[in-house]
Amino acid sequence: MLIVSTDKDAVEAELKTGLLKCPICGSPLRPWGYGVRREIRLRSSSDHRRFRRSICKHCHTTHILVEEDTLLRRRHSVEVIGAALVAKSKGKGHRSIARDLDIAASTVRGWLRRFATIADVIREYFVRFANTIDPSHDSRPVGGSPFLDAIEAIGMFAIVSVRRFGPKPPWLLVSFATRGRLLCNTSEPLLAPI
Repeated sequence: MLIVSTDKDAVEAELKTGLLKCPICGSPLRPWGYGVRREIRLRSSSDHRRFRRSICKHCHTTHILVEEDTLLRRRHSVEVIGAALVAKSKGKGHRSIARDLDIAASTVRGWLRRFATIADVIREYFVRFANTIDPSHDSRPVGGSPFLDAIEAIGMFAIVSVRRFGPKPPWLLVSFATRGRLLCNTSEPLLAPI
């Protein structure tokens, strides 16, 4: 899996010209069909997508090209999930968050539980990532709970990234930085910072 821009035409051009590289060996990727159609639920609508597939010219590994507004194995966009996480950090419960976002309460509860389970790992990951981008930035989020500290670390990372690389929605930065694995519950946890 490789996180790419939401601009489909630009991604297709990069793929066809060999600018997208294999995350395993670094060789150019080439087109290799499409995945199955799936619905991605955005803030105010939904989008039906077929993620582009690619294959490495050297190691022959296939990769799904996942748009940066999506997290691995999640049907809602990263901005919807991020809104739920921020609401929880402000003291809201999963039922009221679900009502506000018009999402099933069990879905929101699952996101919040998974985030809470790995909050210390997420905080450490984003503190280290922010320090990699700007070592002079204050890197001590103090929120009073692991959940809140993790949200503060994500915010700090977003601020440092925007200062260094220019404006971009914070949750898209998070998806890119975690390679879509923010709430990953598989054998592939967060990776070391790029």
